[in-house]
Amino acid sequence: MWKKAFVALLSLNLLILVGFTLWWGSLPKAAGVQAKVNQLAGQDKPATVQLAVGEDAINSYLEYAVSEQKDVQRVLAYARVHFDTNWEVQVGIKLADRVVPCDIIMAPKTSGGNLTLQVLQANMGELPVPTSALFFIFKHLPWPSWITVDSEQHALNLLFTNRPQQPYGIQIIDYSTATKLVTLRITIVPKSLLSH
Repeated sequence: MWKKAFVALLSLNLLILVGFTLWWGSLPKAAGVQAKVNQLAGQDKPATVQLAVGEDAINSYLEYAVSEQKDVQRVLAYARVHFDTNWEVQVGIKLADRVVPCDIIMAPKTSGGNLTLQVLQANMGELPVPTSALFFIFKHLPWPSWITVDSEQHALNLLFTNRPQQPYGIQIIDYSTATKLVTLRITIVPKSLLSH
């Protein structure tokens, strides 16, 4: 009797082992799964998110940009913005080895994903500065390639569509004076695109 039980138990164990081996062999290999996931992910298309943000989020981004982005670091020591009908901007402009504090009132205008900031009034320290003098300084600063200075219109053009889009791209869609929110479109580039 024990021989029959032993043979039955051994047969059951062998059946389980064969079943497990067949199941294990049917699982896909990791490299094949990653290729399928990339293919299903939309052929490496960037993900796009649209959101409305207030001045706190913009100030956090400005803090990051000034501390981490070399092209912005060359021009600014700090930057902050306060939203209203017009924007009150506080910046520390780097001139040689000095930082010039500057308070600027700007009128924002969005167009095609870009932002134009027309300067209405400026103070350096406590002294009012003629807009033409401010733009004389702006014209000689080493701005990133995606920021242009329009001295005739007294405007800074932030051409976000020309800004490097890696690892993310930003476009300004709108600014609402009622809600004091800026609507942004952020495009996140998949890592696989960055490696090409």
